[in-house]
Amino acid sequence: MKNTNTIVLTLSALLFFAFIPIVSAQFGGGFWYGTEQVINSITMNLEPLLRFLLGGFDWTGYLLFEKTLLFILISIIVGIILGNLPFFQGFKHKGVLRLVAIIIGLLGVRNLNYIWIGTILVQYQVLFITVAGVLPFMIYWAFTKDLDEWLRKAAWVFYAVIYFGLWATTELEAYAGVYLWGAFGALIYAFFFDTWVVQWIRTQKMKKQFSRHTWNQIMEINEKITKINKAIADGSHPNPNGARDQIRDLLNHRNVLARGKELI
Repeated sequence: MKNTNTIVLTLSALLFFAFIPIVSAQFGGGFWYGTEQVINSITMNLEPLLRFLLGGFDWTGYLLFEKTLLFILISIIVGIILGNLPFFQGFKHKGVLRLVAIIIGLLGVRNLNYIWIGTILVQYQVLFITVAGVLPFMIYWAFTKDLDEWLRKAAWVFYAVIYFGLWATTELEAYAGVYLWGAFGALIYAFFFDTWVVQWIRTQKMKKQFSRHTWNQIMEINEKITKINKAIADGSHPNPNGARDQIRDLLNHRNVLARGKELI
């Protein structure tokens, strides 16, 4: 409840300060001018504080936005790690853990020089390029994976032909390399890996279905054993010795299912 009230008050204050320049700008430059004023107001108020907290030796605004994002990222990760440590799991004052996470984030980011920040940002750029580059391939793969084998191969050949066409018509050398490798990658996947990948995925689905079916059988066996034991205990079973043999057979069958040695 306290956290909710804090969030509501914070948002209310931000909205109050945000609407002041918008209202005042209605008589001047219009809505977009008011929006620009809001952004300038927030920047002018927050930048000195962030420069003081995250600036380190030289309190400049260079890469300040990137350092702020790194500080938030590190603080969140440290907070999650501290909350999951066995030593702190029973700790009631969660606000202290959040404060420790913020302090660690400040200590980590404050004295980072521009070379280290640049090195970190390069890794995120590589991550973005990798994900963004593989994403079209994954979307196309999801579109073709349920087709027949010859249709999948034809689709990947068509994919490669498009890339070859882009490679042949582009005038930019950097793009030419991407198109060429994309075409060769599509052909290699189509004729060397596609069949194996699709069969492996289908096998995994069958294993999951088999595991679910086996678990249902084990539950049915447990219910039968419970009913037989209850009948023996109540004295209502006509053949107690035969019932015990039946229980033994059911237990053996359940053990076989649990070990996964019986295919059904």
